[in-house]
Amino acid sequence: MSRRTPLAWKNLIGNPARLCIAAAGVGFAAVLMFTQNGFRNALLDSPVQLIEVIDCELVAISPARYMLPVDERFPRSLLRRVKADDAVADVQALLVERTMARVRVAGSPARPIRVISVPDETLPAASERAAEDSSTKTKRTWLNIPGLDENRVQLRRPGTALVDRKTRSEYGFDFESFGLGPSGAPAEQRIELSQQSIELVGAFTLGTDFANEGSLLIAESSFPTYFPRRGMGKPLQVVDLGLIRLHEGHSPEEVAKRLTQMAEGQWQVMTREQIRDREQTFWSEQTPVGMIFLIGTLMGFAVGIIICYQILFTNLQDAMSEYATLKAMGYPNRYFVGLVIRQSVYLSVLGFIPAVLIVLGLFRVLESLTGLPMALTLPRAASVLALTTLMCLISGLLALRKLVRADPASLF
Repeated sequence: MSRRTPLAWKNLIGNPARLCIAAAGVGFAAVLMFTQNGFRNALLDSPVQLIEVIDCELVAISPARYMLPVDERFPRSLLRRVKADDAVADVQALLVERTMARVRVAGSPARPIRVISVPDETLPAASERAAEDSSTKTKRTWLNIPGLDENRVQLRRPGTALVDRKTRSEYGFDFESFGLGPSGAPAEQRIELSQQSIELVGAFTLGTDFANEGSLLIAESSFPTYFPRRGMGKPLQVVDLGLIRLHEGHSPEEVAKRLTQMAEGQWQVMTREQIRDREQTFWSEQTPVGMIFLIGTLMGFAVGIIICYQILFTNLQDAMSEYATLKAMGYPNRYFVGLVIRQSVYLSVLGFIPAVLIVLGLFRVLESLTGLPMALTLPRAASVLALTTLMCLISGLLALRKLVRADPASLF
């Protein structure tokens, strides 16, 4: 049995120089789409980084807090009230200050920064930490932030803080560096938070977003020291995020609805998934930034169609006499459509593979420079591959029109 000649593949590899140029053109368009998609995904991932690191089933916020960076709070007394609910296992307050928080590093101007509280009861003394380290039992914490656990003892001392390694370089923080970007402990520097001295005793890794360019972690008990005017002079009596854990066997959705009704109008209780989806929907649909990056992706798609059309049209034009011979021999139009489709798919894959390698390095550099989470997941890569393949298919079918419509005799 004779094997069918892979004509589409032969046409592509027949001229290696042209193939490299064609793959580069497709790869360029794929990198454009990857980059725009990457920034759009960073827009959606970055605002919920704090939600991703908290360990609880429900989150309570003020109903006026239409997005997480807004400084709207609810009374701490509400968290104490919900402890009476049979479904509630434990509660914790999380304080976040943005409006009053300004940090100044010696030699740099003061800049606004996000300050996040660490519950005092999760900060062990040195003797407690030694006993904890000797135990094999894993203790559940409220904040699973990389770098926090090893610095909890130091953070117990008044006037101390941890700084996010991904804080923008404009703040002036110095870190020990290993490889690309800061990865070690902060260097000794003179730091002021809200015009008061503060000591950096370690670093953690969380990330920036489009509203916050840097973050500090301080003990909850330090909030009155640095933000005495918070909450109308009662800094610890207002809460930004209420963290609620449930006993096993209770539906988070049902408990969230019941707790919201307990103090309707004063707070809103949601599951972590609900608040994450709400935040991402807001940034995607109610801000122009999401639409800008979507348009950028479509522009990359359009540029790719133009590039691929020129490549495939030239390829078809150069082999037009050969195609005319096949058409005169009785090959139907669907044969040529299938030929161009296969050629388009081959070209999309050949351009996509180097594009992925380039983007992996590019995303790492961008994440180091901006602090934004430039993550390339398998589903996101698959979506760009689908767009790249569709781009090549559209270009190939457009380039094929002349061959399909022409009379074989006119092609010689």
